[in-house]
Amino acid sequence: MNSLETILRQLRRAAARARAASYAVHGLVAAGAWIAAVLVIARLVPFERRAEVAAIGVPVAAALVVLAWSLRRPSAPLLMALADIRLGLKERLSTAWERRAEAGPMDGALRQDALRHAAGASLVRAFPVRVNRGEASLVAVLTIFALGLALLPNPMDRVLAQRQADRASQARAAKVVTDAQKKVAASDKPNPQVEKILQDTQAKIREAASPRKALESITPAEQQLQRLTDPGTPALNSSAQNLANALSGTAAGRGAAQAISSSPAKGAQAVRDLASQLQTLSPKDREELAKALAKASQQAQNAPMRDSLSKAASSLQSGDTSAAAQSLNDVASQLDSLQAQQNTDQAVASAINGLEAARQELAAQADRDAKGQAANGTAGASASASASASASGNGNGNGTGNGTGNGTGNGNGNGNGNGNGNGTGTGNGSTGGTGGTGSQGSGTGSGSGASSTERVYVPGQPVPGQSENDPTPLGPGQDVPLSPFSQVIQAYQQAALDATDQSLIPGSERDLVRQYFSQLGEQTQGAR
Repeated sequence: MNSLETILRQLRRAAARARAASYAVHGLVAAGAWIAAVLVIARLVPFERRAEVAAIGVPVAAALVVLAWSLRRPSAPLLMALADIRLGLKERLSTAWERRAEAGPMDGALRQDALRHAAGASLVRAFPVRVNRGEASLVAVLTIFALGLALLPNPMDRVLAQRQADRASQARAAKVVTDAQKKVAASDKPNPQVEKILQDTQAKIREAASPRKALESITPAEQQLQRLTDPGTPALNSSAQNLANALSGTAAGRGAAQAISSSPAKGAQAVRDLASQLQTLSPKDREELAKALAKASQQAQNAPMRDSLSKAASSLQSGDTSAAAQSLNDVASQLDSLQAQQNTDQAVASAINGLEAARQELAAQADRDAKGQAANGTAGASASASASASASGNGNGNGTGNGTGNGTGNGNGNGNGNGNGNGTGTGNGSTGGTGGTGSQGSGTGSGSGASSTERVYVPGQPVPGQSENDPTPLGPGQDVPLSPFSQVIQAYQQAALDATDQSLIPGSERDLVRQYFSQLGEQTQGAR
């Protein structure tokens, strides 16, 4: 060796290799433990992107290993001392290193002796690359454990799949509502209130925790939309149509009749034009127009329009064209109001159609979720009823004459007895239900009822669409054949939903039926 610095560099390289192997095993243990922990938690708590979370542990562990390896490098005196111990150099290297800057009589000889012995030894052997067997075994165990967790079916996968399906369903429902909002906004007369209700509803649908929760926001939205409509619109629309029919038979009002039939807005403008032409009409046309207006007034179902038409007719009959024109202008204003109401009704109808389409999408997904929850339940509830009752009766007597004795008891149990004899006698019946007595003769009675632990058949309501079979007669003490609750609830649910679809039941009421069966499914799952 040329110098102690050369020996130090070799020792440092050997020590670095040895520490790198050791820290690499530490890093593998940390990464394996992280991955195994993530996979275990993923089987207890459903969370997405678990593969990404597990993979994050590998670069993090590698970074920590590199950091620890670079920071915990041994010092030069420690390297020399370890080399002396492990190579049997008897402190030559550590002594020569401590006195490397000294120039005493013996220092040069010490350095030469250390260099000579170091040249004959393999410095790499001072820091061999070794792997701790315990850590290597732990790495193998963690690897096998993590692979097993990754390959075996995870019960949380179904929960995650359901969540993804729920989000997709809610996204589709929200898009349907958004499309309805855009349709309202693109109309000739957009309604800001309807747009605001739809915008708020689609936001609630997207943010809801589940499709069933999202369904809860649709019925209030429909109620808000219905409050925007005017209940007097049908009466006003009928009055306008009657006015058009009445004016169609006059020469002066035929054009206005056609305009009213086309649209209330066009009809309003035509009525205003007719009002401005009253002074130029002939007496015959005025009289004809007055009769038509009077007829329309009688047929009008809207009070303001009826009053305006009546005033216009009476004013024309009296020759007051200015008052008649003013009344016809009032009729035109009411037609404008009708047009606005029709625009609102159309916007509301379009919005409700969109909400109903969203309701069907969410309801279908909620039904699928409920069926999935019922399928996951491992404990089935048995549709059974038990009754605790017993009845027995006995009687005895002797004498002359005839007599009968009987005893009856309630609680799904009956007892009866009879007897014949001569003379007079008494009979008693001990009861387990309500009791029975026998008198005027001798008689014996016996009966049996359901015990406290015996199952009694209680017939349920037949499911629509299914054949109804009478239960098989059972003898005393025989168990009634039962069906698990989880096997029959789906049939009942489907029958109820089919019945609601075939009848005129509002969507909100159908939601109550659907929610009822969904809660039954949750209770079945919770009974495990």
